Amino acid sequence: MLKAILIIAGILFVFLLISGYLLATHVLPYAILQPGHKTGDQTPGNYGLPYEHFKLQPAGSIQLDAFYVPAVGKARANLIMLHGVGSCKEVYLNSVAELVKTGYNVLLWDQRAHGKSGGKYLTYGAAEKYDVSLAIDWLEAKSPDLSTGIYGNSMGGAVAIQSLAHDNRLKFGLIESTFIDLRTVANAYGQRMGGVPLPFWLSDYVLTRAGQIADFDPFSVRPVDVASKVTQPIMHIHGDADANINVSHAHALFDAYASKDKQLYIVNNGDHADLWEKGGEGYREAWFGFLRRMLE
Repeated sequence: MLKAILIIAGILFVFLLISGYLLATHVLPYAILQPGHKTGDQTPGNYGLPYEHFKLQPAGSIQLDAFYVPAVGKARANLIMLHGVGSCKEVYLNSVAELVKTGYNVLLWDQRAHGKSGGKYLTYGAAEKYDVSLAIDWLEAKSPDLSTGIYGNSMGGAVAIQSLAHDNRLKFGLIESTFIDLRTVANAYGQRMGGVPLPFWLSDYVLTRAGQIADFDPFSVRPVDVASKVTQPIMHIHGDADANINVSHAHALFDAYASKDKQLYIVNNGDHADLWEKGGEGYREAWFGFLRRMLE
C-alpha cells in the first residue's frame, strides 16, 4: 500500500514539475510580452477637436496607430503621452481636450503590441524609447520652433524616463505610477497574481525567456539607473496605496533624478489606477499645474 502511494506521489510530483516548466517556459513569458489589445472607438473628433490620424513607422514593419491633436489657438509646446500596460491612447482623450486649450500640441499612440498598433511584443522601453525619438522627429518636422515634453503612466512612465535619459530633445517629463526596474516589478506582479511569495530565480527565469522570445535584455530595463541622466524638469506622481507598484519605487526614482527642478507628489490612499478619483483637486492641480508651468 505504501509503495503504491509513493509511486502515485512520485508521478504527481513529476507531472507538476513538467507542468511548471511548460508554464514558465511557454505561457508566462507571453503574459509579460503580450498584454492584450484594449482599444477605444473614440477619437478627438468626439470632443470637437481637429486631429490627424496616422501611422508612426519605426524601423521594420511595425506601424504605431497615432493621433496628433493641435493646440486650440497659438501652440506653445508639444506633449507626447504614453499609456500603460494593456491600455490604449484613447484613455487620455478627455485630458487632451483640456491640454490643447492651454497651448499644447498633443501626440499620442498605441504602444507596441497594444491597441491598434502593430508589433508582436512590448519591451518596456528597450525598443519604445526609439519610438519616442521617432515621434520627436515627426513633431520637429511639423513645428521646428516648439519644445517637446513627455507624460507617461505606469509602463509608459518607465518608457518616458528612459526616453528622457536617451533623447535630450525632451525638455520636461511628467511621470506617474511607474517602477524602478523590470525585474523587481515582474516578481511583484507574479506574487500578486499567484497570491504566494515568488522566488526571484523563478521570475528571473520567466523574464529571461521573455527576453529570448522578444529579442531584448529585460534586465537592462532599469529606469532607476538611467534616472541619474535625467536633468530636465520633472514631476513624479504616485499613490501611497498602489497595490501594483509600491510607492517605494517613486521615492527611489525621485532620489535618483539628477534634475534640479524635480517634484514628488504622493496621492493619499491612491492605488494604481484611481489617482484622478482619490487625488481630487490637489492631484489635478499638481498634474495640470506642472504642465502649465512648463509652458512658461
